[in-house]
Formats: sequence, C-alpha cells, structure tokens
Amino acid sequence: MLAGIFALFFHFHQNDVKAFSDFFASYGKFDKAISDFYADNTPDLESKLSNALTELDAKATTFRISSLVENDAELIKKASEIADLSEIELNSLKSYKKAVVNKDADLDSLEIGFGDLTKKRKIAYAHFRELAGLKD
Repeated sequence: MLAGIFALFFHFHQNDVKAFSDFFASYGKFDKAISDFYADNTPDLESKLSNALTELDAKATTFRISSLVENDAELIKKASEIADLSEIELNSLKSYKKAVVNKDADLDSLEIGFGDLTKKRKIAYAHFRELAGLKD
C-alpha cells in the first residue's frame, strides 16, 4: 500500500514537472520570438511569433498542476494571464509596425503602449516564477 501511495505522489510530481517545463519552454519561445520580431519585420519572424503565441496559449490553457504544489490555483490563473497579456502585446506590436509603415504620427504612444505591455507580461512571468518557488 505504501508503494502505491509513493507511486501516486511520484506520478503527480512528474506531471507537475512536465507542466512547468512545457510552460517555461513555451514562454521562452514567445519571449525570443517577440524580441526578434520587434527588431526585424519579416514574414518568417511574424510566422514564428504567431506559432509561439499559439503554443504559449495552448500550454497556458492546459496548464494543470496537482494540489500538492503550493499556490496551485494562483499559478494556473497566472499562466492564463501571461498568455492573455502576450496576445495583447503582440497585437500592440503589430499596430506599431503597421503605423511605422504608414508613417502615422502616433508612433511614440504606440511604442510606449507596447513597452508597457512588455513590462506587464514580464512582471506577470516573474510573479509566476516566484509563486512556483523560483527566483530569477
């Protein structure tokens, strides 16, 4: 019986580790992709960014951890918040890039808005890592 309980806890732990590692990897891909797209506007980079956002959203939507993890409910909510902020940030960046091409006069406020969203996303991710017991 003790072996069965150990096996169950081990299974939960393995699932938790996989959920975290998958989410961290997806976030890292998105972070790199949006940084690359900000620096250079090519269809290939935009496609990579779109794929990275789709993957991040999927990982956030399916992010499930056991109640053995401290702050489990907050972590699940924070993962979803990060994905939502990432989507808003991407839309903001696309608006900024479009304004650059069209030579719109409101570039400064669009760039500031994009920067603010980037900060919000990074703060949310740092909080997620903190809730998970990790320090940057």
